[in-house]
Amino acid sequence: MLAALTALAPLSMDIYAPSMLAMRDDFRAPEWLIQATITGCLLGIGIGQIVWGPLSDRIGRRPVILVGGIGWTIASALSAITANAEMLVAVRFVAGLLGAACIVAARSVVRDITPDVRQRAARIGILSIVGAAAPIVAPIAGAAIAAVWGWRADFIALTIIGAVITLAFAVMVPETIPEEERANASGGIVAGLATALRDRELLSISIALACFSFAFFAYVATAAFIVEGERGYPPSAFAVVFAANAAVMVLSTLLYRRLARRYPARSLMGVGLAGGVIAGLALLLAVRTGSPDSVLWIASMLLMASSGFAMPAAHGAGQSLLVASGAASALTGASQFLGGVLGSPVTGAIGTTSGVLSVIIIVASAAGLAAWWVIPRDPRSRRRRTR
Repeated sequence: MLAALTALAPLSMDIYAPSMLAMRDDFRAPEWLIQATITGCLLGIGIGQIVWGPLSDRIGRRPVILVGGIGWTIASALSAITANAEMLVAVRFVAGLLGAACIVAARSVVRDITPDVRQRAARIGILSIVGAAAPIVAPIAGAAIAAVWGWRADFIALTIIGAVITLAFAVMVPETIPEEERANASGGIVAGLATALRDRELLSISIALACFSFAFFAYVATAAFIVEGERGYPPSAFAVVFAANAAVMVLSTLLYRRLARRYPARSLMGVGLAGGVIAGLALLLAVRTGSPDSVLWIASMLLMASSGFAMPAAHGAGQSLLVASGAASALTGASQFLGGVLGSPVTGAIGTTSGVLSVIIIVASAAGLAAWWVIPRDPRSRRRRTR
């Protein structure tokens, strides 16, 4: 159930990705405006987590998830009947803003019901597995739906999915945060975030995650231009590469889940960040030496494998600290999505070649690794870890 809630984010964007050309033609809108529907959704998810996370510490997880789930469902229904692209961008931003409530509170529920730190990190890995698998399934399902009923049917499908998941949560999952913890959640949203930001270890994790997410989404935004434009492969080949990358990410996250029971999440995050640097160097070396295209695909798979460690480990490490769960989840979640919001347009502005991408991956991953390693960790953070 919690995994289904966190899958709302990738579903929001990936299910209608194959229909973007049809949407462009239907609305007679420029491509950048259709792409802005995804950017708007990402921005809404990033901002929304900052609001909903600390709020869930004060009023409970259930109200936040129910409001978010109902709102996301309504926004999906409105997306199906929008009259123009500008309206769709606005509605997708609202959908992201409301869907963020489900994502951030679901991670907090894991902490509420799992007192053991390493078991908690492993369970967060389960949420990440679903999030990694959704990009594989969603475009395939979305393309099949749109082929029969048109692109608007993709949003009707999202409406049905949102209604089912929200109803199931309302029936099956009780409130998980104890009343005394809600009473002890001091201040409002700003106060909760300020408390979280004062924890230097959580801050270093969040900055590192934002940097890695920048590199990850830079690749996602550039991959089609490299495979189809630079290398001259047909769209079907890109679909194969994309599916292979997503499969590698799922397998990597499964491995992370096993290792998280034995090793600290923060250490595993360092492995993922270092893997991102190595992936960027491998890609740059392949470009500079004129290696076969297969070497480029292997380098991209290494980046996906690294993300299967870095992203779930960041959330697991954040939830291992005795910072209010919702605020910690908000900070790491917002860092991930806001890093992605910047990664796509910045890469598009600089260039969409494999050489430019390799440098961006190296620089962003190295910056994340530096934040993970260099930012001084407050010795008291270790004493504040939950057990």
